[in-house]
Amino acid sequence: MLTPARHVHHATGPHGTAVLDIRRGAWLMLDPDASKIWHAVTVRGGTVGLADEIAVRTGQDPQVIGERIAVFVDTLVTTGVLVDTARPARRRRWPR
Repeated sequence: MLTPARHVHHATGPHGTAVLDIRRGAWLMLDPDASKIWHAVTVRGGTVGLADEIAVRTGQDPQVIGERIAVFVDTLVTTGVLVDTARPARRRRWPR
């Protein structure tokens, strides 16, 4: 399951979602479409069915939408904004 990292704060408004990554000192501003993905991950617990919801509304191919959603979510995981709780945490070594 994906969840926002401890060092991430977020708020959603009518024009999208603002995500603050305290560790990096960076803001991530999500447009309404990206906010739907964020909402699906943080509230619903995943993006299952989201591609179909978007594809029906916009008349696009669900497979293409699903691939784009997966790339976006992978980017959020890679940058450390989202954490996959199913993966074991990486152990960090103390500097010597």
